[in-house]
Amino acid sequence: MKLSHAIALALIACHPLFAQEPADSSQAPPPTVPAKRPNIPDHFTNLTVLPTTITKPELMGIMKQFAVTFKVRCSYCHTVSDDLSEGSFASDEKTAKEEARKLMRLIHQSTLTPTTP
Repeated sequence: MKLSHAIALALIACHPLFAQEPADSSQAPPPTVPAKRPNIPDHFTNLTVLPTTITKPELMGIMKQFAVTFKVRCSYCHTVSDDLSEGSFASDEKTAKEEARKLMRLIHQSTLTPTTP
């Protein structure tokens, strides 16, 4: 048998494997679940280190920097779900939040204290 005949025979034999069923138009597509929106408040309570007049973009920038620097998610310090749709940012339930506050105070003090050569 010639090589070209063998290839043609193999393609014919495998054709049913590559054939697709026609799409069944009677089946509806699965319903999509709407994505939950983060529950980040516009006004902040329980700010003990950062100024109470801080804007939302400023606070979000600081918190994102914490997450990137320490390789943690918001839920490490805050009692919120991973998608931020549930929970309370104001809660002091987690000890990591107080440790972060201590770090922020230390950084703030060290930047205000002049160093002598």
